[in-house]
Amino acid sequence: MGENRRRQPQQERSRQTVERIVAAAARVLEREGDRAATTNRIAAEAGVSPGSLYQYFADRDDLLLAVTERVVAEFEARVVPALRQAAREDVVAGIVTVVGATLDAMEDRAPLLRALTARVPGNRQEEVLRALRARVTDFVYASTARNRPELSPIELERITWMLVELAQSLPLRYVLDRPPIPRDEFVRDTVRLLATHAIGAGPQPDDAT
Repeated sequence: MGENRRRQPQQERSRQTVERIVAAAARVLEREGDRAATTNRIAAEAGVSPGSLYQYFADRDDLLLAVTERVVAEFEARVVPALRQAAREDVVAGIVTVVGATLDAMEDRAPLLRALTARVPGNRQEEVLRALRARVTDFVYASTARNRPELSPIELERITWMLVELAQSLPLRYVLDRPPIPRDEFVRDTVRLLATHAIGAGPQPDDAT
């Protein structure tokens, strides 16, 4: 997948067309998967000609990147309020809040996430996620520093990185792989794991449910 060569629409009608194409691509990916999501199929779903689609997107990969950006924006709209709420709660309750919001957002888009994860290269995913990841990292860093003042700056950076990676990757793999683990048990065990690093000790089972 090359650099973003997307034409930026200037008029409202053009912006509406782009939005319609991106929404159509998301629907096709969600319902039919990556292989079915050809530009011709997406154009038909959007009610535009393939030529109109290519006026705004250089190729299919460019369009899939736009879908990824849309999903991340939706995800951010749900996770950032959870981060704000978690900042007012104790550590364990805050972790439960953030893990729950993350799971909800991912589960609502599971088929689409599965298609995009298989198609969009990891480095492009990281580019799109950079702003949200920075907000999560800032929250985790501040919370961990407050609850573990004994940590050196290097230890704090290391633990923050581990917590952010775990908080991002574990819910994603749970949603995509669908292991035979009930959701409440997954949340409980994930909270234990995260709390072990965030406050130096895991919560009791009843604290994480």
